[in-house]
Amino acid sequence: MTKQEQLRRARRREQRRRARIVRRVTFSLLLFLILISVVYCIYSGQRMKKLQGQISTLQQELKENRQGRDELQQQLEELERQLQEKEAQLQKQAEATTDHPEKPNVYLTFDDGPSSNTDIILDALAEANVRASFFCIAREGEEAEARYKRIVSEGHTLAMHSYTHQYKTIYADLAAFEKDVTDIRDFLHRITGIQPKFYRFPGGSSNTVSRIPMKQCIQYINQQNITYFDWNAQNDDATGEMYTAEELVQRAMSGVRAVGDNVVLLMHDEKTKTATAQSIPELIRQLREAGYDILPITDDTPLVQHVSYDSFGE
Repeated sequence: MTKQEQLRRARRREQRRRARIVRRVTFSLLLFLILISVVYCIYSGQRMKKLQGQISTLQQELKENRQGRDELQQQLEELERQLQEKEAQLQKQAEATTDHPEKPNVYLTFDDGPSSNTDIILDALAEANVRASFFCIAREGEEAEARYKRIVSEGHTLAMHSYTHQYKTIYADLAAFEKDVTDIRDFLHRITGIQPKFYRFPGGSSNTVSRIPMKQCIQYINQQNITYFDWNAQNDDATGEMYTAEELVQRAMSGVRAVGDNVVLLMHDEKTKTATAQSIPELIRQLREAGYDILPITDDTPLVQHVSYDSFGE
């Protein structure tokens, strides 16, 4: 073999060796690139999932914020509605309790309640936007408690008329009378949160059934800073006669006209006095037609007392 052939073979071997090296390097580069691509894809996928999670969280928060905003808007609208209702209620109450100097006054008062007729009376008063005064006794039970609270919440005067309305118990002696006053005052305060300050003696301040001098009872009431009211007109629903609602209105109007002004009209709120409850709408209509201002008893109401509070001093 000549030297030239040897050189050619040597060059071919060298070329094949280099070609193998190039292939190996190229393959290695391809493997590296593939590995990098796989790693990048895995990282990108994880990053994408993370971003998608963040996007979902933000979308949920945005949705919740919108819901919260809508809820707050609804709450605001509800509060505004309640405020408007309260303002309208206060306006009606102001109209019902404002004393018009040019009109004679009449004060509707109901003794012995609450009863099954209380709601009928309250409905009639509410319909006419009139406030009255309820001289109550103690009655237990959820229905009675609801009626005490309704009297107060609808702007009427809640007053005392003894705890038991049993003459022999109330007027047995001074200690018994004092206990009865304390019991009814505490009873009404516990149920309504209102400290009642007006009182009507069972039988009136001029009653003849008390076993103790009424002077002592009146002095005790004065000492307790309680104001008592009697009456100067009535609808005669306690006479024992079974008057119809129309007849009760006639008798009430007759008594009111006889007094003229500052009329404290006595009626009764008992389960047997349904006719009285039914008479209220027509009574209010006729009183207004006669020019009367119908008011609840307040600190400004002129005293109507059969026996004056200052008759015996302290």
